[in-house]
Amino acid sequence: MIQPAKIQFPDGIPFSEEFKDYYFSKLSGTEETLYVFLENSQLPKRWINLKGHHFSICETGFGTGLNFLCTWDLWLKNSHTHEQLHFISVEKHPIKKTDLQKIFKHWPEFSALSEQLLIQYPPMVAGWHTLHFQPDPQRGTITLQLFFGDIESWLPQIQGPIDAWFLDGFAPTKNPDMWHDTLFLTMAKLTRAQGTVTTFSAASQVKNSLKAAGFSIEKTTGFGKKREMGKAVQTFSNGPQAPFYIDNQPWFDTPTIDNHELTENTALVIGGGISGCSTAWALAKRGWKVKILEKQPTLASEASGNTQGVLYAKLASNLNPHSQFYLAGYLYSLNLLNAQLDREHWDDCGVLQLALNDKEFARQQSFLKNNDLSDIIIGVNRQQASELAGINIEHPGLFFKKGSWVYPKHWCDALIKHENIEVIYNTHVKQLTQESGNSWQATSQQGETFNAKVVVVCSALQSLEFDMLNFLPLKGIPGQVSTVEAKTLTLNTILCGTNYVTPTLNGELNFGASFRVNSDDISVLQSDHSKNLSNLQESFPSVAQQLNGKEPIKGRTSVRCTTQDYTPIAGPVCDATLFNEEFKALKKSKKWRFYNSAPFLTGLYVNLGHGSRGLTSAPICAELVAAQINNEPWPMPKKLAQIVSPNRFLVKGLIN
Repeated sequence: MIQPAKIQFPDGIPFSEEFKDYYFSKLSGTEETLYVFLENSQLPKRWINLKGHHFSICETGFGTGLNFLCTWDLWLKNSHTHEQLHFISVEKHPIKKTDLQKIFKHWPEFSALSEQLLIQYPPMVAGWHTLHFQPDPQRGTITLQLFFGDIESWLPQIQGPIDAWFLDGFAPTKNPDMWHDTLFLTMAKLTRAQGTVTTFSAASQVKNSLKAAGFSIEKTTGFGKKREMGKAVQTFSNGPQAPFYIDNQPWFDTPTIDNHELTENTALVIGGGISGCSTAWALAKRGWKVKILEKQPTLASEASGNTQGVLYAKLASNLNPHSQFYLAGYLYSLNLLNAQLDREHWDDCGVLQLALNDKEFARQQSFLKNNDLSDIIIGVNRQQASELAGINIEHPGLFFKKGSWVYPKHWCDALIKHENIEVIYNTHVKQLTQESGNSWQATSQQGETFNAKVVVVCSALQSLEFDMLNFLPLKGIPGQVSTVEAKTLTLNTILCGTNYVTPTLNGELNFGASFRVNSDDISVLQSDHSKNLSNLQESFPSVAQQLNGKEPIKGRTSVRCTTQDYTPIAGPVCDATLFNEEFKALKKSKKWRFYNSAPFLTGLYVNLGHGSRGLTSAPICAELVAAQINNEPWPMPKKLAQIVSPNRFLVKGLIN
């Protein structure tokens, strides 16, 4: 549960009630940040020739966001097109947006940047929040990964490498929980060779802990009246001393791709649905030249082709890792939609997840008791639900304040509007082969060949046609959406229960969807229309009663590609044959320890199996895959990346 910062403003300067200290120097917060963190990290000098065109900064206290704003401003003055800056930060007690608005008035020179930050500033929800900001076409891009929560939960879940650390936050004497030895030891494992550490603190505890973790300490003059500040360099010649695998499980790591020469950075994305288009966009904005190979004559022709897809997340009452993943994906997709799509093609009208029976009501009450997510989800009674929907609702439920419907095809169209993306239609890829030098070749049904350094397969069940992916337990579940004309129907929000119904679009009402388990029939069936109408009447009678029952009905059937465990698949792929040989000791013990790297098929990635929740999960999985390809910090904790890794099925195959 997140507790926002309690702030006073004596003399107009923000003061923490909890830590009894000011957030920044009374003398000049901006000058302090520029000197302590930016100048002493020698950032402009290090940005001249970026290795891999990417730089990562990790900060241990976001606070007012001043360090981020100063770094962003400096980046805009010193970076070049296609370069990437990741700024990663943690905050246990986030400042409320209303307080930030007041604080940002201290720095009018950053007004254009602070306005962008306020627009995307996350709700008070624990976990990781990945924010992309409007790029300057002549400068590099910047991504803010902001974690709301305790540093002990956050730090072990970061995937490096990190180039520079800003140890900010309140002093060790005022906030000792942040300055423990685990912090410095984990930093050493994550820091790139010659990576730097800067901090306003000159406490001997900080110096000794950095030295013990393997950093070389330098003495330097502090800011203002401070005699000294802390400064250190990672002295290991090759970066971290040992492989830093998730729980010593190398199959959840990622292979390193040589990305030094930008002209060589080419990628093929197989599939043009929301998964493929969001993956192409995530790579293109990093400077990759991407070709989408789509077997149909248009984008979003299959599972992404419905007129109104629903964006929300059904969450477990204990907010387990799977729910954390979908919650992160939900918030990430909302941010992208706000930036990329006009309101004609999506609407954050809210989603009412109704408790249609006692069991669901008890689950929702348990959820509300266990989780304070009131910034985005609230409990509502029948009267409140009716007021939100604009019609009589007979059940209580959960209300997702920004839950949305989206026209996926238009989102796909917006995603591919990038100079680095080319779409090649009517191209059914039948074969993938790895060429010499680890490049990949895709061969179409017509015999055309396409070559690239990287391939990301986003083609749902078609993926099983490729020999190296046939170990993935993908399955298809056809489903049918029904549509009737309803020009005068009233419904202000999306309703979800055993099925869903969306507000009308262009005078039509869309509802459904059916599930045809153990079926491969993709035709539009009258029997499914009857089921959808019956469910509409049973779950949402006030909607059904507005229909006269004589409207012509039409529909669309598509196949949802899901997985054995109903969780998406995203990440690098191992060679299944070599994996089963090299890690066969797992058959003896699932706790067997391994130290060698896994046999990855270098340059092969997937983004698949999103089922009916692709609008929520596919974009954040695309960002994960792009970050893995580019050797950047991931947009989610390692534990969440682990549950979507394709290689989890290879491990299960040996253990079971």
